[in-house]
Amino acid sequence: MKARRRQDIDVSIVIVSYNVATVLDECLASIRKETTVPYEILVVDNASSDRSAAIVQERYPEATLIRNRVNAGFARANNQAIREARGRYLLLLNPDTLVLDGAVDRLVRFMDLHPDAGACGPRNLNPDGTLQHNCHCFPDLFLRLVEHLQLQRLYPHNRVYGREHLTYWDFESVRSVDWITGCSLMIRRPALHSVGLLDENYFMYSEEVDFCYRLKKAGWKVLFNPDASIVHYGGQSALHQAQERVFARSIVTNLFQSRYYFFRKNYGPASYLGLRTLDLIYFAAVYLKNLARTDPEARSRKLAEYGTILRFIASPKMPLGRMPLGGKDSPPP
Repeated sequence: MKARRRQDIDVSIVIVSYNVATVLDECLASIRKETTVPYEILVVDNASSDRSAAIVQERYPEATLIRNRVNAGFARANNQAIREARGRYLLLLNPDTLVLDGAVDRLVRFMDLHPDAGACGPRNLNPDGTLQHNCHCFPDLFLRLVEHLQLQRLYPHNRVYGREHLTYWDFESVRSVDWITGCSLMIRRPALHSVGLLDENYFMYSEEVDFCYRLKKAGWKVLFNPDASIVHYGGQSALHQAQERVFARSIVTNLFQSRYYFFRKNYGPASYLGLRTLDLIYFAAVYLKNLARTDPEARSRKLAEYGTILRFIASPKMPLGRMPLGGKDSPPP
């Protein structure tokens, strides 16, 4: 069969897998069933110990499989596939998703109709059909304070307190947003060329926030398309299925580190130090609150968890990303 040229492929669907054999199989089957535009699939397997890679080879021979010997992280693995992708658009898609009712086709048509959009995302649904809030405002110190004070939970429909996850909005119309969750994000190739690949300083978490931030700074829009829908199960990788001790460590080393790196890189040292200070005060208060627990087992578990977080936040040698700050983002393909 003659290999397709780049202009013959509408969308390159990029999937990073890590011990997600069952959901990966379902995801790939839904793509095959629901997608009619010319597409290609690139799966990057981050050294899974289950049958994730084998399933791709055996059941989806049309897909390109890239097998890593180690877990390279989300950003780096996506970039591996993006460099080989040939589509006009690139769709970053989590393996724990299901494509519904021609969603990929709908996203392609939407991007064709909105040339000012550097990226767009569909409506994300929970397995029970309820809405996931996958559109967000960029993080800042005020929103972090709102989160610590639980104001977004107390007043989800308030336009100030519900701004981070746009919980005051019904997600029923096309809308320009700051950033869209990377479990389903379609990117225009010229936009990718203008801002570069995902920043590989992020091992996991915040890489799509940073990418959308760069898109907006370069003058591109990030649009939400309610006409396309996917199911997102969430938390299906082995990282999230691990024991609580390992999970707590992953949160500390990935979620917090990525968030701090984003602030330091994009907002400067003052905002970064302000964020660490807010977090330090909040988690110190939570730690002290857990000292009063009457259940010895629960108290010991929570104190260990929050103690780990506090030590990480307070550490003067806390790493920020994989490379020194101020380095260039990955070059475009």
